[in-house]
Amino acid sequence: MPRTLLRALLLACVALMLTVLPAVAQTDEPVLPAATNGSVMVGIQNDVSLAAGEQTDAVLVVRGTAVIEGAARAVVAIDSDVTISGAGASVDSVLAIGGTLDLADGATVKDLAYVGTTPTIAPTATVTGEITNIETDLADFAAFLIAALAVIAFFVFIGWMLAVLISALLLVAFGTDQARRAAANIGGDVLKTLVVGLLMLIVPWIVIVLLGITIVGIPLAIGLAFMWGFIAFLGYLVVGLWIGERVLSRSRRAARPYGAAFLGVLILMLVSWIPFVSTIALWFGLGAVTLAGWRTLRSGGTPPMMAGPGGPYGQTWQVPPPYGQPVYGQPPYAQPPYAPPPPPQGYWPPQQGGPPAGWPQG
Repeated sequence: MPRTLLRALLLACVALMLTVLPAVAQTDEPVLPAATNGSVMVGIQNDVSLAAGEQTDAVLVVRGTAVIEGAARAVVAIDSDVTISGAGASVDSVLAIGGTLDLADGATVKDLAYVGTTPTIAPTATVTGEITNIETDLADFAAFLIAALAVIAFFVFIGWMLAVLISALLLVAFGTDQARRAAANIGGDVLKTLVVGLLMLIVPWIVIVLLGITIVGIPLAIGLAFMWGFIAFLGYLVVGLWIGERVLSRSRRAARPYGAAFLGVLILMLVSWIPFVSTIALWFGLGAVTLAGWRTLRSGGTPPMMAGPGGPYGQTWQVPPPYGQPVYGQPPYAQPPYAPPPPPQGYWPPQQGGPPAGWPQG
């Protein structure tokens, strides 16, 4: 921002503060007359005149008329008619907001800034510094600021996209079973997922607000808000995984469906530009993750696996022993829909102590 424009804006701020004084007072007394106080001349709804040979540091006129024939360091005019004329008229900085500005013959001005008016400069008047149209400069500055913010937003979006994609891969690497159980709720228990998701969108924030109105509950409210955000983020990744496994059907039998997670989250982020897509994804994701977590807690930390193709949730495996036998006292559960291939013939689970002597291998 040019030095002249910065100086002009500072002078304008001072002038605007002085402008509101008559409105605040709201009295029927006459308006303030033009006055000189040391090296400052002020005229509010009145005229100001600086005769030839006189000097002052600043001239401020609001809704009045100013005639400058002497020397001044700064002139600020708001909705006023200003005339600077004469061989001895010299002003360092002029700021005109509205009204008229006339630089007559012989006037010398160093820096001139204006907005809402068009100055009239006589052929023999001299402007040695910069002539700044604040309106044009602000428009150029706004355009530059918008362009800079757009570039910053683009790189922030790229960084956010990379962070989310890496998070999706980490979720698959360290929590494939949990993520798949949550994703299975989206297609298997749609109604429950929607109901639980709606409750998770409303109830936690009611609790957070109630906790936040007390000093003791503020830390708990902040922690609950962070926890809600973490669950919402996990739900977003789970929805992306569910989409990816619908697109890449082969990934349903993969032990670590990295491709499905990457592609699904990428598709979800791209279509999130469509209105309400992110809200719907958040709704389903919160419901799926919360429902999966509740089922884990209800079963004592060992969630039942989803049924195989065509089987209901939590039913036993329809295979011969030992796959249908209890393991460590736990009841047998249904085979997950994305289970790895069955073990080779003759394999004996290590939980049962290994095969007896003479058991065929391979």
